[in-house]
Amino acid sequence: MFGFAFDTATEPEIIAYMDDVKNIEHKAGIIYRTLRLINVDNVPNLVSAIKNAANIYENNGFICFLDDKSIVTRTFIGNIRVIKSKKNNITLMGQVWSNPPGYHKAMKMRLNNEITEKNIWKNFRKEELQGWLVYALHTMKIYEVKENISIEIDGNKFHNLDSFFCALGEEVNGIGGYFGRGIYALFDCLRSDFGVKSISELKWLNHQTSKKLFKTKFDEILQVFADHNVKVILE
Repeated sequence: MFGFAFDTATEPEIIAYMDDVKNIEHKAGIIYRTLRLINVDNVPNLVSAIKNAANIYENNGFICFLDDKSIVTRTFIGNIRVIKSKKNNITLMGQVWSNPPGYHKAMKMRLNNEITEKNIWKNFRKEELQGWLVYALHTMKIYEVKENISIEIDGNKFHNLDSFFCALGEEVNGIGGYFGRGIYALFDCLRSDFGVKSISELKWLNHQTSKKLFKTKFDEILQVFADHNVKVILE
């Protein structure tokens, strides 16, 4: 379930509920686009509220992903306009601060207690993996900071750069763990901000497979590890 709330000085208050929202995710991040709100509980009230809001204050709001009417996560929309309404559906236009595709899929799985083991991300399509990684970033809890750990990854277990970071995150921080979603983010994680003070050794099995897939990115990753005194064993 989703809800709509205006962006005010106070905590967001849901003024309408809906079953689903189409086009809420996008790989571009911030993008001006339409959103379709599906099966809104009170279409006239929401349409009127959005139109009236434009006359009172800056017309910004949130599409909130809900768990039993409690806000789990929210997506900001700027300069909201109603494009059309038909039956129980509303089409909005605005500047959407989107999460990547796959993000809400992972959130729904978490609410349903379906993320109980490693490699759940392998059920995601290639274009959904960044969504998984952002989900992992937003939900990972650090209970203790590890130091001088040794980790092992297998180049036969991931098939692109995004799945490499999915595998690495879980190797370092367990089920649904995060440890970067790109090379610059990996650099940040190795500065001991994400559950690990230091990694002493990384064993990279079947590294030739990864080297062929990643091309120049492979050497960039090795350099990041070298810059943080991680001994990488290539096998």
